[in-house]
Amino acid sequence: MKAVIDVSGLTFSYGAAPVLRGVSFRIQEGERVGLAGANGSGKSTLLWCLAGLLRAPGVRVACPGGLGFVFQNPEDQLFMPSLLQDLALPLLQVGAARDGAREAARECLRRFGLEAYADEPAAHLSLGQRKRAALALALVRRPGLLLLDEPTAELDGRAVRLLAAMLREVAVTQVIASHHVEFLARVTDRLLVLGGGTLLFDGPTAEGLADAALLDRAGLV
Repeated sequence: MKAVIDVSGLTFSYGAAPVLRGVSFRIQEGERVGLAGANGSGKSTLLWCLAGLLRAPGVRVACPGGLGFVFQNPEDQLFMPSLLQDLALPLLQVGAARDGAREAARECLRRFGLEAYADEPAAHLSLGQRKRAALALALVRRPGLLLLDEPTAELDGRAVRLLAAMLREVAVTQVIASHHVEFLARVTDRLLVLGGGTLLFDGPTAEGLADAALLDRAGLV
């Protein structure tokens, strides 16, 4: 099994004070990794560094098929007149034929229970459906790595459970930034915990979430 992500001594700052300080870890192909931390811990910044949205030394990402990214707000990704057009667009951008792109887009919507809304704009869907549509969009090109930033934000319990079940069915390396520890327990097998821009824990999810002192120190409880 090869490393998809290799982070070595990552330090990042938007100004004078560093947001991330000396963070190091490796993620192997096929792992499902949670990135936990309170607001302001640096987890979104770290995720954006992995995605290449922020440039930082010490970060190497090598994944066949590229990566897919799910932003916290699905409105940042879904803006076409219909969901079908949203999902077909990235395929058309890499040279797919129009009919083939539309069929692949429709199949991806079907996979996430959204085929009935293919001709609807994202604005007509519930928040839970929009989150699933953003996930479908991130996966339509079959990337080797999936990054998700706070995917459960503002979702109710049923929508969280449905999203968790769908992510468990996705056979791709995943890194999920979230402070929703119950969700991470459902979806991930490995946990990275950030606190104050440093890595406080790297190990099995069940072990990390059972450590009350760790969760308190990280501001997760």
